[in-house]
Amino acid sequence: MLRILILFVRRLWLPLALLAAFLGISIAVYMKLEGLGGLDALFWVIHPHSIEYRAVHKATKIFSFFAYVGVFAFQVWIAERVLVTIFSRQSVEAWKTMVNEVSIDKLKDHFIICGYGQVGRTVVDQLNRIKVPFVLIETDEGLYRELLKEGVLVIHGDAKRHDVLQMAGILQARGICIVIDNDSDNLYITVTAISLNPKMKIITRAGQQRYANAIRNSGADEVVIPEYEGGLMTGRLIQKYYPLQTNLE
Repeated sequence: MLRILILFVRRLWLPLALLAAFLGISIAVYMKLEGLGGLDALFWVIHPHSIEYRAVHKATKIFSFFAYVGVFAFQVWIAERVLVTIFSRQSVEAWKTMVNEVSIDKLKDHFIICGYGQVGRTVVDQLNRIKVPFVLIETDEGLYRELLKEGVLVIHGDAKRHDVLQMAGILQARGICIVIDNDSDNLYITVTAISLNPKMKIITRAGQQRYANAIRNSGADEVVIPEYEGGLMTGRLIQKYYPLQTNLE
């Protein structure tokens, strides 16, 4: 909401400031020409049809024409600025960001996904398919903007930071899935997540066996090594062509 307000202020401050100056000058002119009070003069400026043109000076009639045109021009200018602001790319992004943040704040019993690489994309697709609520944490700003446009609940930030995990609702989450392409980062996030919410379920990716052991010892409930799992699956596919062989484990 603050970003949207800032956009409106940036685009409207100049026409509004000039309109205020124009109104002030017009009020002063009416007061000078006809001896009106401030409120009466303001009413003449914003509602020129109320002027009794037969009872005013010729200079007042001429000035009223210019005042009417001026007020109308400012109305058109301000309306144009408002429409440009509402439909601008920045405004649309700000609105989507606000909706995204509100939706994340309402999440409960969800999963937090850290990383949107090849594994992360597959996880997100699966969760969307089975309708599991989740929020994604991604460090790449360009990727974050793309996901925001697609309506994915996403946070732009580093999952190693406590405040980012808290923004993702780690205290209300059922679990966290850490699938960044960096074993040391995954280990660090695992330890951090446990410290913030010891009761949550933790699934962590590892690229090397030594990191898998360290992550498991740090408290992760499940450790996934994609290459190992891929090898097992490939072995099972090959096994279909040798039905008499024992199961591959």
